[in-house]
Amino acid sequence: MTGLDDTDLSTWIRTENKAIWEAMQTHRFVTDIEKEQLPREVLCRYFFFEHAFVETAVQIFAYALLKAPGFAQRRRLIATLSALSEAQLVWFQDCFASLGIGQTGEALPPAVTAFAEGMLAIARDGDYADIVAIMLAAEWMYGTWCVRAHRRPSAEPMLRSWVQLHAEPEFLDGADWLRAEVNREAARLNDAQRARLATLFGRALQLEIDFHEAAYDSTWPVPKAEGNA
Repeated sequence: MTGLDDTDLSTWIRTENKAIWEAMQTHRFVTDIEKEQLPREVLCRYFFFEHAFVETAVQIFAYALLKAPGFAQRRRLIATLSALSEAQLVWFQDCFASLGIGQTGEALPPAVTAFAEGMLAIARDGDYADIVAIMLAAEWMYGTWCVRAHRRPSAEPMLRSWVQLHAEPEFLDGADWLRAEVNREAARLNDAQRARLATLFGRALQLEIDFHEAAYDSTWPVPKAEGNA
């Protein structure tokens, strides 16, 4: 990630959540990828869950758009919404075709549903600063471990592509933009409000941990594409 001042609010927020940050960075999903030992069923389950979350992510950024403080932020968020609703969905279509994943499956595990509902509730009920804080937790988290994992690309094409997407300058720039937005918002916040952002950042990371753990739930069957049953 490109560096911002070490005394900025975003760095303080991450420091306040050091334990849970490290728990996500060393989660077995991440370490399995880094060691090139992620089970195929876990990967397929994870991609199915991620695809299901895209619509929720669109709604979260739509709330940010509605609550944004200025036109510069709105322009940036419109571009983000376009990428989510177009390019990312196309990527998942290619991913599902490559891995033989079906489009529909059983009811999602509770942790996956809780992740979507929890993040959406924060966006719906909170203000702009709340939204950029939770999305920073997600994007900073992904950018950090994917940059690390990308140094040893996976032999699995879709996993390699997924990691690369989150290690490319465009994605990292998006995470840095969220950092800058959190830091800009800091000027109008009191200590209690800053502490609230740190709590929300940690809450988002815990939801991410539970979400990634759900990919290892062997009782949830990965849906198969027609012809791959």
